[in-house]
Amino acid sequence: MVENLGVIQRWRSIRRYRDEAVPEDVLQVILEAGRRAPSWENVQPWHFIAITDSAVKAKLQELARGQKHIGLAPVVIACCGDIGAWDKKRNREVLMELIQAGAMKATEEMVDNFLLKDPMFCVAENEPAIVLARTMEQVAIAYTFMALEAVNQGLGVCMVGAFGNDVIKGKEELYREVRRMLNLPDDHYLLALLTMGYPVEEPPARPRKPLDKAASRGVYGKRFKV
Repeated sequence: MVENLGVIQRWRSIRRYRDEAVPEDVLQVILEAGRRAPSWENVQPWHFIAITDSAVKAKLQELARGQKHIGLAPVVIACCGDIGAWDKKRNREVLMELIQAGAMKATEEMVDNFLLKDPMFCVAENEPAIVLARTMEQVAIAYTFMALEAVNQGLGVCMVGAFGNDVIKGKEELYREVRRMLNLPDDHYLLALLTMGYPVEEPPARPRKPLDKAASRGVYGKRFKV
């Protein structure tokens, strides 16, 4: 099997960094990768906050039960989910933008009478748990794009999900304090952190399932030919 996965193959979770700032232009390229990530119906329910302030990073470290690399990383990107992005009015606006840009073939009548009334297409037609799940899904796509671009820029990255927030209960008072420090709107949830900097470690690759355990050809369990 031919492998040419490039930056994906080089991925490692990096938790030790040089004491060196990430240049502003490099940081903006990484954020641009997140901005350009694909989004279902182009809703883009995300917002990213690049954090270098030591006091804020220390609070995030405390929120994550003392994970040291959060406080020591030159940059931490707070990846936030915008629950309000699924509001029907905002959803309609992005759908109309897609139509006007020629990226979607539909009429205004189809948007109003079909897309925004069918729970398969309109997330707001579902219960809150589904809205949250879709938001987390979309944010995860975007922060994966950022993480891979960071590696492409020569940085090391770690994805952090273990901390108190709107989803994982715990340290709720501290989480409210962090929300205030980040000036988060009520409909924005802090869902993940990306710690990044120039690496000072080269850990071995984590073991992964073989392809025939992770994927099938046509039906579940049918192997790919090697």
